[in-house]
Amino acid sequence: MGENEVTIWEKLENVDRRIIYLLLWIVVLAPLISPLNLPVSISEETKIAYQYIENLPPGSVVVVSLDHSFAGMPELYPHDVAFLHHLFSKPVKIVIIAIWQEGSLVADVALKELAGGEDPRTGIEKIYGKKYGEDWVFLGWVPGGETGMRVLGQDMHTAVPADFWGTPITEFPMMADIKTGEDVDLLVTIESGTPGAPEWIRQWWSVYRTPIICAIVAVGAPELVPARQAGQLVALLPGVRAAAEYEQLIKRPGLGTSQADALSTSHILVIIFVIIGNIGYFSLKAKGVRK
Repeated sequence: MGENEVTIWEKLENVDRRIIYLLLWIVVLAPLISPLNLPVSISEETKIAYQYIENLPPGSVVVVSLDHSFAGMPELYPHDVAFLHHLFSKPVKIVIIAIWQEGSLVADVALKELAGGEDPRTGIEKIYGKKYGEDWVFLGWVPGGETGMRVLGQDMHTAVPADFWGTPITEFPMMADIKTGEDVDLLVTIESGTPGAPEWIRQWWSVYRTPIICAIVAVGAPELVPARQAGQLVALLPGVRAAAEYEQLIKRPGLGTSQADALSTSHILVIIFVIIGNIGYFSLKAKGVRK
């Protein structure tokens, strides 16, 4: 029996690495296909962002800017969908833009998902009761980077004469009273780099004192911590983990929850590998196979 034990541990010690990769692939892929909805503790920052939107007075104007490309979608697309869903569920006016050129295309994808695959202008109204042009508009890409941010704050009608589909902005009743950054009660920027939150802070918070909520790729969060501590951001939500937390708060599990499940199951597998490795090491050491 002792010899068998030694043989087993030695075999495990020299297991083909492809088996380990296969196991890891399985535990990561499974929750992405079928979310497990494992419990996720919700950070204070995510609660602050959620509660701030919950407390917005009816009729408040919210600008949502998708400031990232397709490359940022793995971490930020869950934020796109979660924030838009939450805002569409509230009695507020929503202006959707993108400072990054690809951001307008990402927004189109997110809006179609929320519209059940239909044209967002009709699908959003069916699902959320939000009428296009009266409750929300999608202005698309605002060119010029930080300069575009400044011009948008000075005169939205000049910065974006028409919406994403080419309809003149003057044809939307809600835009009659939304012209400058002073008319905006909240800015939500979902970003992965420059231009992003630092530029919004310079052009909107510093000038109009517009409250800003920022969702960002995890690697970019540390550089915005000073801005958050200085009160220039209402909340800072880093990476897919924060998206999973937000999905829990709005009771709409999505890609963020699936990815958080995949992270949890992969970490559990690594812990199991570490435990087995240590048991094997000490077992072989007890038999005199290892020193």
